[in-house]
Amino acid sequence: MRWPKLSPAGRRPSPPGNAVQPLTLVYIAPFGLEKKTTIWARTLPLAAALVRRGHRATILVPPWDSPTSAGQQSVQEGVRIEQMPLGGGIPAVVARLLRRSAALRPDIVHIVKPRAHAGLVQWWLWQTRRRSPTAPKLLLDVDDWEQAWASINAYAPPVARFLAWQEEWGIRHADGITAASRWLMARVQAAAPSIPRLYLPNGVFPPAAPPEHSAPGPRLLYFSRFVEVPPAWLARCWAALRQAVPDAQLMVAGQALTPRLEEAMRTALDPIGNVAWLGYIPPAQVGDLYASSTCAIFPAAPVPLHQAKCSVRLATALMHGVPVVASAVGEQAAYGAEGAARLVAENASPEMFAAAVVEVLTSPRDRAALAEAARTRLSARYNWPRLAAELEAFYFETIGDSPQRFSAKSRSTQRPEGEAKKT
Repeated sequence: MRWPKLSPAGRRPSPPGNAVQPLTLVYIAPFGLEKKTTIWARTLPLAAALVRRGHRATILVPPWDSPTSAGQQSVQEGVRIEQMPLGGGIPAVVARLLRRSAALRPDIVHIVKPRAHAGLVQWWLWQTRRRSPTAPKLLLDVDDWEQAWASINAYAPPVARFLAWQEEWGIRHADGITAASRWLMARVQAAAPSIPRLYLPNGVFPPAAPPEHSAPGPRLLYFSRFVEVPPAWLARCWAALRQAVPDAQLMVAGQALTPRLEEAMRTALDPIGNVAWLGYIPPAQVGDLYASSTCAIFPAAPVPLHQAKCSVRLATALMHGVPVVASAVGEQAAYGAEGAARLVAENASPEMFAAAVVEVLTSPRDRAALAEAARTRLSARYNWPRLAAELEAFYFETIGDSPQRFSAKSRSTQRPEGEAKKT
C-alpha cells in the first residue's frame, strides 16, 4: 500500500496559539457491529471522546458476520463508521480496508484485536511500512485473550492455529499497544517488552441521576454468556442460596454462545427451582432489568478467559446502582475495589460465594453503601473523557511529540487535508 506523499497544497488550517493539532485516527475493526459489542462498548466511546477533544476518527468495519450491513455508512457522535462491501471474499475486503485507510491519510492506524481482517491489515501495513516513509504509526488494541475462546467457539484446528498465530504475531509487531486488563498488560510485557503499552480499561457512562430500584423481593441477576463458571459450580451456589433465602429468585439473562452451553446450565439449575430464563436483553431494556434486580452476581473462574477480559456488563451493572457480588478475578477486582463491589476470593467455593451474596441480599444498608461506592469510584476513575485523555497522550508519545510540539511542527510542515505525515 502506497501512502500519499507530502504536498505544499491544500494544507490543514492551523489551530490558534498552543491549541493541539488534530490527529486523524483510523480504527480497523475485526468484525461487524451487530453480534459483538467491542466496537460499540469500547472503540466508539473512545473515538467519540477523542473527537470531542478535536481529533478526527473513522472506524472501518468488515461486516462478515452481519453481511446485510455491508456498504452502510453512518456518523455516530462525530465518528464516521464505514462498513466495507464484502464482494470478492477476504482478500478483496482486506484490500478495501487498506485502500480506504490510506485514502483517509491517518496519523495513526489503531487495529482493534489482532485477528481476522484486522489482523491481516496489521500484517500488511507492517510489511510495507519500510517502503512507505510516510506510513502512519501502527497501534494495536487488545481487550481479550482470543486463544482462550478457541475451544468455546469450537474452531476447526487450522482456524484456531491461524488465529493464535495472528494474536502472537500482532502483539510483537506494533508501535504501541493498548490493553484493557492488567493480565493482558503482563502478557504484552512478556512477549514484547520493548513496545510501549498503555493500560486502558473499558469506561462507563455515568447516569444522569441515581437509578431507582424496585425489585419485588430478593431477585438475583446473573447476566451471563454461560462460560464464567461450570454449571455444577453455579448449581451448588444457587442451592446454598435457596436454602438460606428460600424466596430468592435467580434471573438468568443473556444469550449463550452456543446452545449446548445453555442446555447444560438449564439442566443444572432447573431442578433447584425458582429460576427465570430471560434470554437476550435488547439494549433499550437493560436499564429496566437492572432496576428490577436486588443484587447482581459475577462469579468467574481464575482462568485466562476471565483474567484477560474487562467486563462491560460488570461496569454497567455497577453504574446502574445494582449491588454486585463478584469473584476477585482479573479486572473484576479492579472495578470492585474500594468497596464498589463485594469481592469474593477467586478460589472461593460455591458455598462461600453464596454466603457473601446472602449477606448483601439481607442487608439494605450494605446494598446502599455498595451502590454509592460504585458510582463514586467508577465515575472518577473509569469515565470515558479521562480514558480518552490518557489515550491521546499515548498517541502523541507514540508519534514522538508532545501535543504542542506536534501542533507547532504541523504548522511549519503541513500536509494536504488528511495526508499521512512522516514518522
